This record gives sequence, C-alpha cells and structure tokens, in this order.
Amino acid sequence: MFFYQLLAGLSVGCIYALVALGYSLIFASIRLLHFAQGDLLMVGGFFALSMVLGLKLDLYTGIIMVMVTVGVLGFFIERFAYRPIPQRMIGARIMATLGIGLILRNMTIIIWGPQPRGLPPQVFSGPPIQLPGMVIPPAYYLILIISVSIMILLTLFLGKTKLGLAMRTTAHDQALAELMGIETSRVMSLSFMIGAAMAGAAGMLVAPVTFISHGIGFRLGIKGFAAAVLGGFGNIPGSMIGGILLGLLETIGGGFISSGYKDCIAFVVLILVLVFKPTGIFGKVHIEKV
Repeated sequence: MFFYQLLAGLSVGCIYALVALGYSLIFASIRLLHFAQGDLLMVGGFFALSMVLGLKLDLYTGIIMVMVTVGVLGFFIERFAYRPIPQRMIGARIMATLGIGLILRNMTIIIWGPQPRGLPPQVFSGPPIQLPGMVIPPAYYLILIISVSIMILLTLFLGKTKLGLAMRTTAHDQALAELMGIETSRVMSLSFMIGAAMAGAAGMLVAPVTFISHGIGFRLGIKGFAAAVLGGFGNIPGSMIGGILLGLLETIGGGFISSGYKDCIAFVVLILVLVFKPTGIFGKVHIEKV
C-alpha cells in the first residue's frame, strides 16, 4: 500500500511540478506573479478534450498539440495584456493576471459549456503493472514518465542551447543581457510561451484522471504556486523538486488523515514556508545595491 501511495504521490507531484515550472519561468523572465497559470492548465484540459475526442489524437500527439496551442495563447496574452503595463506597476500587472484568468474561465464556459468534463481513462493506453497485492494502472506510470521527460527536455534546453542560455541570462540580469546583444523582449515572450506550455501539458495529463471543471484552475494553480514557493520561486530545479515533494506530502499525508483534508496540505506548506523560509528550499536572498 505504501508503494502505491508513493507512486501516486510522484505522479501527482509531477503535475504540480509542471505548473510550478510555469510560475518560475514566467517570474524569472518578466518578474510577474502569474496568477492565471492555473487557468491556462484548465484551458489545456479543455483543449485536450477537443484534441482527443474531436480530432481523435492519441495521448502523445495530443500533448504536443495542447502544449503548442496553449503556448501560442500564452504568447498573445504576454504580448497584448502584460507587456504594455510597465514593470514598476506591480499592482496593475497582478490585477491583469486576475483579469486574464476571469476571461479564460468565461471563454471556456462559452466554448465547452459549464458542465465538468473528462477524458476516458483509456487515453492512457498501456498494460497495468502487476505487483504482489496490487495493480498499478497505466495512468500513474505514464504521467510520471511523460512529466519527467518534459522536465528533462526543458533542463537540457535551458542548459545546452543558445536560446536557453539567453533565457537564463535575461532572467539573471536583463540589462546585462541587452548589453550582450540579446533581444530580451523576444526572450521574455519565449519564456512566457514555455511557461504556458507547461500548464497546458499539466492540463492534458490531468484530464483523463479527473474531471476538468472551471474551478480546477484555482485548485491546481494554488498547489503549483505552493510547490514553486517550496522549491524557491524562480528556481527551475527547485520548482521540480518542490512539486514532487508537495505531491508526496499530500498523498502520503492523506493516508494518515482523512482524504478530505489533503487539499489543505498545500496551504499549510505554503504558510509554513513563507513564515520560516520565504526563499524556499533552494532559493537565495538577493541583495541589490542602489
């Protein structure tokens, strides 16, 4: 039973990690707390419905198409909703993210209707893993494999490609990046697109295992936010580890308390981290001279 909970926690944690990665990528690039990140996950889930049920795409083609579609949507959101607002107007930028979230929720109601919808579990096609005393459904290990693959590819992209290095340089020091000839506006748009695509991937992966509703964005968005804070906001490896840790805490903790209270674990973790270590596990205090 413990192994089953461990695998379930890892699978859930990987979904939280994808959402947390989006938060951290966007914050590192344009210094924005993107509170519409969970709503992009919700949009990804509804797009997954259309891709799989409408276009009859398989899981792997569907997740690529959803990531591309939500990434392009993220590009237009960043370009026309956030970029015109100066970075110094922090309150206005945060209000803009809340407004975008409201628009996305209402758009999905108009397009897909108000009722919760889901994909059949058969989308995760594969043989169940037979273990002594338990059967592991394919959804658990496929979510784990796909999520980890996406995170590995993102890590390689950021560390081994010119675009990835440009993104890291811009995130570290925008003025220095501009002096080096990096087109920071394009790099920031790319960072936002990738951050949005991470939310889209999470939406595609969660659609076959739960119902996609217009409230799922807030619920999973706040957990992804807690995971990003736990690992260190803006820290890419920290966001991955924070998501996995939160998933394990929630799943294993839910085994000791009522499962109805496990959603509270993310809020408890968020409050404890903000009180005792605001920089997160892997975050560092930045001192800026003025």
